Amino acid sequence: MTIVSACDRNFIWGAFLLAASVARHLPGNLLHVFQPDFTTEDSSLLEQFPNVRVSRLSDDNPRNVSNRKAEAILAVESEYIAWFDSDCMVIGDVGPMLVPSNGEFQIRLRKPRENEWVWRNHYASGEARGGVPASVLEKWRGDVGQLHEPRLNTTCVANAFVLHRCHLPFIRQWQEQIVKVLSPSDTGVVDRTNPAYFMIDESVLSSLLAFSETAPPICDIMLNRYPMAHLAHFGANPKPWKRWRSGIWYCNSHVLELLDWVRSSGRKTPTIPWSFSRRNRFPAWLLAAGEGCLASARSAQGKLLRSIR
Repeated sequence: MTIVSACDRNFIWGAFLLAASVARHLPGNLLHVFQPDFTTEDSSLLEQFPNVRVSRLSDDNPRNVSNRKAEAILAVESEYIAWFDSDCMVIGDVGPMLVPSNGEFQIRLRKPRENEWVWRNHYASGEARGGVPASVLEKWRGDVGQLHEPRLNTTCVANAFVLHRCHLPFIRQWQEQIVKVLSPSDTGVVDRTNPAYFMIDESVLSSLLAFSETAPPICDIMLNRYPMAHLAHFGANPKPWKRWRSGIWYCNSHVLELLDWVRSSGRKTPTIPWSFSRRNRFPAWLLAAGEGCLASARSAQGKLLRSIR
């Protein structure tokens, strides 16, 4: 098993937490981090951990790093390959959950309520909600140009997945499809100008899981099942090295313990941000809780307004 990730140096703290947590909880696995702009110091911070390797992405691709996942995956050699976003962190020994139960492809698929929220601005008037909007499915069908009926009517979450190398042709198709349907420039991690693919790489992967002839069979994701052993994802902004959010506050103790482990082993850390200081735990929690309450109030207000409309 090789774990693959990629990021630019804006995410060096995320890559560091990933590298440290893999070294602590998955010491028998290689982590290969790809990047376009790390300094020598950045790379050395990660490579001080055993089994962590840092490589530079080629300079001839101006796309956002999120749209270069396939490029990184295709560059490694192992029987199984796991992709973890650089804002993920391993909590506990997830080793037993890494290899897919069907031996082929492990990825999380969204439930209907999640799809309803993701595509809330894309459904036609009166259209049933919970799946992929019909207009998006039609666009995907034409762009992929293989299956006529979709294998599934949902979307995947591409922050973490595991596959057997026999499905690398599917990953290569993902890379080619990104070139075909997405902007060649860096549009960020969301592109509102491209409705069917506004989640960029993730949207393209979802389109292929639905309509590609080479899409692998999917098994249930296991990396999010157990509180004591799972893959945490700091998906939304702000990231915890900037400011904690209520939804990920449970990771605060895990981060602080991990940093204690790093220091006790004689290794270096990047400059500690205020949010990762033990003496700032209470104000960090207070800020996260306050913002969480405000977000809940706004969500309730939005639901009320939509129901009135």
